[in-house]
Amino acid sequence: MGKFNSNKVIRGTSGRAWVDGDLMANVKSFEAKATIDYEDLDGDFGQKKRYMGYSIAGTMTLHKFDSYILKKYQTAIMSGDLPEMKIVASLADPQSDGTQRVALYDVHLDEITLLQFENKTVLEEEVPFT
Repeated sequence: MGKFNSNKVIRGTSGRAWVDGDLMANVKSFEAKATIDYEDLDGDFGQKKRYMGYSIAGTMTLHKFDSYILKKYQTAIMSGDLPEMKIVASLADPQSDGTQRVALYDVHLDEITLLQFENKTVLEEEVPFT
């Protein structure tokens, strides 16, 4: 491992996200996590774990300037036919080494903000998903 170079530390400013192929130019932050599921097993004198699967969840925070997310789901909520979305996110700081990219398929939104505002505040919209 080489010497630490502070100019190689990745900045989130270079992150991008696409929903169903549409670039979300208004993304403020993005996070996706895989949670590992285990079943506990009793060992001789200690507890062991057996891998049973995983789940993926996250949140995308958007600067609010349109109703893209609401429009994607507005009729689906009432009909019960919720769309499965594809989210691709990448982080590629031009001064650092390497790129990270993740593609999430069969994504469902956990909640949708119908309307929110606060005086003298730049609006954001949180979009939690699984």
